Amino acid sequence: MSMHTFLLTAGLALASGAVAAQSYEIRYQDAYTSNHQIIANDYGSIAGVIDLLHTSPGGANLLFWADSYSGRPAAYSPSSVGLVTLTPAAGLTVTLDSFFLGGWPNADRNISYSIDDLATPGIDISVNAAFVAGSTGLVVTPALTSATGLRISFGPDGFNGGINNIAFSIAAVPEPESYLMLLAGLGLVGAIARRGARSRAAT
Repeated sequence: MSMHTFLLTAGLALASGAVAAQSYEIRYQDAYTSNHQIIANDYGSIAGVIDLLHTSPGGANLLFWADSYSGRPAAYSPSSVGLVTLTPAAGLTVTLDSFFLGGWPNADRNISYSIDDLATPGIDISVNAAFVAGSTGLVVTPALTSATGLRISFGPDGFNGGINNIAFSIAAVPEPESYLMLLAGLGLVGAIARRGARSRAAT
C-alpha cells in the first residue's frame, strides 16, 4: 500500500472522529521514481484534514531525485530555496515532529533551514548553515504545533540540499468543555487525596 493511500485512510478515520490524533510521514519515493520528476504541489494533502504545498518562493514545483542525498531520495528545489507548507483543516492542529535533510551527491553540506508558525509573525526556528553529513544526513526534530500552519524552508542552496521523511501529527483542537472537564477531574482527584490524608492523620 502506498504512503498516499495510508495517509488517506488515516485521515478518514480522523475526520470521522474514530481517533483523537494520527501520525503521518511524507516519503516522496512512495509516489515518484524518476530523477527530476515534478512533485505535485499538493502531494500528501488529505481533504478536510491537511493541505500540503511543495514549492519554491517563486512558485516552481519541487523536484524528485531518486538517490544520493546523503544516501536517500529527496525533494529538491530548482531555485535557491525549497518550501513545504502544512496547513491543518479548521478545528485541527499540526505538529511537525521531524524531517530529513540530505546533501547531494552524498556530500557534506551546510544547509540553512527554518520553521515558521504561520499564526505568529517572524520565524520560530531558524538555523543558519547546519552541518549535514553526506554519509548520514541530518534529522531535524522541531516539535512545533500550530492550528494555522507550519512552513519549512531549506536552502539557500536548495538544489544541493534535499528534504524527505517529513513526519507530522494531526490532532483535534480541544474544545473549551474538554478543559473544564479536565480541571474538574483534577479538582476531584485533589479533594479525594486531601480527604485520604485527613483520615490517615485522624487514626
